[in-house]
Order: sequence, then C-alpha cells, then structure tokens
Amino acid sequence: MTILITLLLSFCVFALIIWGLMHMRTPRFRMDRQDFLQGLEDVIAGQADDNEWRVLIGYPMRHDPLLEQLRLECLDIEESEYTGGSPHLFSEAGLERLRDVRRRLLAAGIEKESK
Repeated sequence: MTILITLLLSFCVFALIIWGLMHMRTPRFRMDRQDFLQGLEDVIAGQADDNEWRVLIGYPMRHDPLLEQLRLECLDIEESEYTGGSPHLFSEAGLERLRDVRRRLLAAGIEKESK
C-alpha cells in the first residue's frame, strides 16, 4: 500500500512539473531603438566595456529591420576596427563609423518603433 501511494504521489509531482514546464514562456530580450542608441553613445564615449558591447550587438533584432541592419553594420565595424582597449573599444576610424551609425539611427527617429 505504501509503495502504491509513493508511486501515485511521485507521478502527480512529475506530472505537475511537466505541466509547469510546458506552460512556461522562455524569457525574451528585446532591445528598442532608445536602448541601442544609449549603448552606441556609451561605446563612443568610452564608457562601455566589452560585455556591454556584446549585449548591444549579440542579439538579433528581427522586430526592427533598421536596428538589425545597424547591428550587422556594427558587427562589420567590429571585425575591422575593434581594439578592445581602454577606455575606447575601437580605433578612431571605428569610432567615426559608429558615430555615423548613431547619426543614421537619430535620422530615422527613435520614436518610430516597428511593430
């Protein structure tokens, strides 16, 4: 009898865990244009470290085609101009290219978020 109760309780606990896992949503990271702009400004000003740069460019931004295009351009800039130094992570040419990305983001408008 004890074994039957133990098995029944174990099954119920296992079923409850499976049910809970099936109904949990995975966390989603969604950067908006204002966050991207702030990250660019921090990198340009020499206030961002390597981890902050990785967060800025590390996640695809399928929700906003402009941000995705700028992110890919930042990856291209990283390939040729990244120094990893302190305080600036990029060469002067890289910083100028990042300033250009920033200008284009501002020209597109921060408040024009894609849906």
